[in-house]
Amino acid sequence: MFTKAEITQIRLQKLGITEPFIDPTTFMKQAIALQSQNHQPALVNFLQHVNMSWHETEQFFEEQKVIKIWANRLTLHTFLVEDWEMVFRVFGTRINIAHRHCKKEGIDLESILAEIDKLGREQEVVSRKELEGIIGDYSAQVTSAIIAQVAIQGILYLLPSSDTIRNYSHRMRLGNYKTWTSDSEQDIEAMMTLIRRYLAGYGPATWDDFRHWSGLNVGEIKPAIARLAPEIDTFSLEGQTYNALKGEKTVPASEKVFLSGKFDQSVIAYKDPTWIMTEAQRKSAWTVNGHCSAIIIAENRAIGLWKYEWKKDTLLFTISYFEKACFEAEIKQEFECFASRIEKRATEIQYEGNNANF
Repeated sequence: MFTKAEITQIRLQKLGITEPFIDPTTFMKQAIALQSQNHQPALVNFLQHVNMSWHETEQFFEEQKVIKIWANRLTLHTFLVEDWEMVFRVFGTRINIAHRHCKKEGIDLESILAEIDKLGREQEVVSRKELEGIIGDYSAQVTSAIIAQVAIQGILYLLPSSDTIRNYSHRMRLGNYKTWTSDSEQDIEAMMTLIRRYLAGYGPATWDDFRHWSGLNVGEIKPAIARLAPEIDTFSLEGQTYNALKGEKTVPASEKVFLSGKFDQSVIAYKDPTWIMTEAQRKSAWTVNGHCSAIIIAENRAIGLWKYEWKKDTLLFTISYFEKACFEAEIKQEFECFASRIEKRATEIQYEGNNANF
């Protein structure tokens, strides 16, 4: 149905890489969720896909249009507020590591959730220390898993803050007072909605891609996939089975230079990121502790890595090319654009690795 080159073009266009989004809400609907374990990289990721300034991006995060909660793979993500019920029905109704920890430790999870819900309704802001006081004296792993469960079950969300300060608030502060309870029909409809959204934002893709992105297993997604069969086109390419929503079309080719953020969805939304880079490049992009570096994309493929460092009124950019130096002028222009949007006018560029002398 599509060639590999056409799949690459479609994905890059959908993700705002060939042309940035104008409206932040439209981007969030397309992306569904941004990995947000670290606040500043999440803002950079957002900024690179939407035509906004750093100040406007911070405002969007702070105006309660988006929430930070744990969901996909029990990792902290940013979602639109309106998507929280979908998240609850997909992720908050399943058995996960939090339940297993509590069972092993003999912890009454439901009782803890009820107590945290009560505290959140009484206080506008709840600190992590207060949550730890309710949970009790357990390992950081157990405590973090329970706090994650509080969020995906639709009780508290993480307020925009630095990575060293963790404060939470109840969903009632967002005007959503209803109680969500698991309902088999509503839950499967939510799963179907999530799959449609994934294919709309990231397809064509394999079911292995969706499972990698979501952290869900085959049994959990199979009933929804069966219902969605009339809406999906399936085709094979190089031994892989791809899925796309009916009506998916090719898009014009683009060779725009793009600077992704760390943990950019163009890389982490797929099980196999070699659609945009080689296996050797993938190994360079991931650090030993599992962090995905920021990628430079040009001619529809990854050509290197980039990072920045604050130096008073100057932004110091560092480039590590995968192969030979190229697109220097275009990359410099992108760096200057990035600096202007965060109100840092002066820029400096240095090179690392085999191309350090360029």
